[in-house]
Parts: sequence; C-alpha cells; structure tokens
Amino acid sequence: RVPTVSFTLEGHHPETLAKGFAKDNIFVWSGHNYAIEPVARMGLMDKGGVLRVGLAHYNSAEEVGALLSSLTRQLRNS
Repeated sequence: RVPTVSFTLEGHHPETLAKGFAKDNIFVWSGHNYAIEPVARMGLMDKGGVLRVGLAHYNSAEEVGALLSSLTRQLRNS
C-alpha cells in the first residue's frame, strides 16, 4: 500500500489546488477519492472534497520539497 495524506485548506478549492500542482508536474487527486461516506460526514462533499497526496518511501526529499514549494506559490498567488 502507498501512504496518502488527505487535507483541505480553508478558502482553497481542492480541484483548483490540484490543477495548480499539475502545472508544476506534480500530480495529486481531488474530490472524495472513493471515501464518499467519510468526506460526506465531514461536510466536505459540497466543498470539493479533499486534496489527496501520495507519498511513499521512494519519494525523494527533492520531490517533497517541490510539492511544498508549489503549494507555497499557489497560496501566495491566491
């Protein structure tokens, strides 16, 4: 199995963030990610769900840094 991290950022739609990551060649998922019941119970379904990032032992420190840099750029530009 691959570890995943799902999160939301208040004021930022998950799909918009996912598209911003894609522009930096970082591919994540947005939506309910087949966790329909938990996302619905958290009241996130109408807010676009969550942003899901897959991180595993084969991701390098540079790749994690690129993810964080991309997120920082997106937050600054919003």
